[in-house]
Amino acid sequence: MRKRSNPNKGVMLGIMAMAIVVLAVVVVFWMWCFPDGKSKPGDGLAHYQVVLAEGFKGDSVMLQVNDSTMWARRVVSDSLEVPLAVAGEGNLLMVARPEADRVSSFELPDEGGRVVLRQRDGEVRMDGF
Repeated sequence: MRKRSNPNKGVMLGIMAMAIVVLAVVVVFWMWCFPDGKSKPGDGLAHYQVVLAEGFKGDSVMLQVNDSTMWARRVVSDSLEVPLAVAGEGNLLMVARPEADRVSSFELPDEGGRVVLRQRDGEVRMDGF
């Protein structure tokens, strides 16, 4: 009896060769994007220092960034610093004062920084970065 060649053997060898090529491409891409095995520095978060400078003592204040409540308390000191870390760009800070039934909104810089808020005559103003 004569042995015939198995046509499935050629298909299996082709699939194995393709798998090795795909694996090599993935490894090369991984090494190119992450040369030290880690992602780039920068965690994608913008870090802000929100300072409630004057006029907030005794008020109930709620700080919201992009529809997320980040801080909600009664201010007991003349000046208060609140650290915030927010992902993404185009962040909007909303300062709500529920007892006064007032809300103020401010655009935050994309790179983060220091934001000073002051309340004068019932209105909240952002003085600087």
